[in-house]
Amino acid sequence: MPSTTHAPPAQPRPGLQTAAVMLRRATAAFAAASALHLAPASAQAISEPEDMAAAQPAAPQGYADLVSLFEEFRAAVPPAVVDGVPDYSAKAMKRQAREAKDFLKRLARIDDSDWPVPYRVDYMLVLAEMRGLDFQHRVMRPWARDPAFYSTTNLGFGPKMHDPIAMPALPIARADQAAFRKKLEAVPRILAAARANLTDPRGDLARLAIAQKRIERNVYHQLAKDLETHHPEMVDAALGARDAAQSFLDWLEEIHAGLPPHGGVGREDYDWYLKHVLLFPYSWEEMKILGQREYERSLTFLKLEENEHRDLPMLDPVDTLAGFEALRAQADADLLRFLKEEEIMTVPDWLKSPPPEGPYVLPGDRDPEKGGPFDPPIARHFFRQAEDRNPHALRAHNLPGHLFDSQMGRRDTRPIRGTDRLYFIDGARIEGWAFYLEEMILQAGLLDDMPKAREITYILQAKRAARILPELMLHANEWTFEEALASLTGRTPYWMEPRDAIALFDLELYLRQPAYGIGYYMGKVELEALFAERAHALGRDFDLKAFHDEFHSKGLIPISLIRWEMTGDGGVIEDMR
Repeated sequence: MPSTTHAPPAQPRPGLQTAAVMLRRATAAFAAASALHLAPASAQAISEPEDMAAAQPAAPQGYADLVSLFEEFRAAVPPAVVDGVPDYSAKAMKRQAREAKDFLKRLARIDDSDWPVPYRVDYMLVLAEMRGLDFQHRVMRPWARDPAFYSTTNLGFGPKMHDPIAMPALPIARADQAAFRKKLEAVPRILAAARANLTDPRGDLARLAIAQKRIERNVYHQLAKDLETHHPEMVDAALGARDAAQSFLDWLEEIHAGLPPHGGVGREDYDWYLKHVLLFPYSWEEMKILGQREYERSLTFLKLEENEHRDLPMLDPVDTLAGFEALRAQADADLLRFLKEEEIMTVPDWLKSPPPEGPYVLPGDRDPEKGGPFDPPIARHFFRQAEDRNPHALRAHNLPGHLFDSQMGRRDTRPIRGTDRLYFIDGARIEGWAFYLEEMILQAGLLDDMPKAREITYILQAKRAARILPELMLHANEWTFEEALASLTGRTPYWMEPRDAIALFDLELYLRQPAYGIGYYMGKVELEALFAERAHALGRDFDLKAFHDEFHSKGLIPISLIRWEMTGDGGVIEDMR
């Protein structure tokens, strides 16, 4: 499932609405990432967030210097904005690349070798982020390689330029009108600069940008129509943005066929990024083997479930918004009750089912030429096929998964660990925990009386396993986007058409953000490895609720760092320094 806290309301014209919650990983490489951060210091801290920092040992000498350097680094990450245009010129990026190297040198002069482990973990977070910026300049270079990076709207696409436009509800508040108009007027200048900056565009990335720009063009066109009623003085600016999007689209359509086809980073750099930025313990080759094993396991358990309940038909999907919301509300109530009664994790009073919000609206569905999610004929992508039948697995992913993380994150005041992570460093923790919950509720017994919900859980799991190989092959530059798409749709057991909207959406993200897709399954694998390690060490004293609460207490950080704090074993981390 796309990793959102929760979905925006269903709208008849989703392309014109500002999403209540946008994709967390769809933030720019140079913008602060999402608010989905969690770092209570204990089970008690889930209810008393002010105690988070107090539960740690006193800060050691030199830690204040680390915090100061971290804050200086964060201030240097966003690009300069000149006349409304983020500066991704060759000159500006060359200057920032030098700054990235300098930050790493300055960090190396801080000696953390005698610090308590929690503060050494913070050092590693700073190191990983600084390496992430360096990797952007050495390898990713989205401003030069990825035309979709220049998304001028924040409609939920993947990594994007600094400070894109969030489409407001109309009419716009008087205090916000001037700023919104300036942003619209800057669109032609932004896209003109983009054409100059894109000195090394790649074919697959350009084709993704073509689809993106078609939607942006349509959004601006509809915006201009709506502004005629509410703000006629802005119509020309909206039309100018529309025409600039069309011109950029025309240019991409002229050049994409002649560009180098592959958009991946290459196996060597992919492995470097996994180890030294994401602090991730598995390599490309290891994940290829693990991914195939997990795919085989998922299909095996799916077929066992199908055989056991072979006389029961699969559930029919609901076909109304009211039916959809009723299923979600029941699933949320079941989950919260089960987690409390079975003492699986601390469930704070503030973790509640969100208000009705409709199905998640994909970026492509924000095109004003498309109808709402229940307008006939209903077009269901893969996740709608699952959730419209039984939403327990996907609600586990999002309620005690992402929504829990999001709300916990707002309560963390620690100066480094409590901030939003950059460069997807927290991705495997976020998605691994959310995906882990899907099968955990099955194995723990919540779905014992829901046989078709069990089948749906394994269908979802097989799909997550089926997308590991496509991501790996995309970044090894051994498959094109279309080859990866054929593999994903062909190996997913049910409900995925050859150009399923979810398959297209997923693979765009995974190509444009290395290790996004593998984070779900491999984060789950890494979490389960830590689970087994603690279970073995504690034997009969192992307590499920205590394990989950301690896991949460370490924050939204790489699981390798969580393991260091929970076990005291930092050997893997030393190899990542």
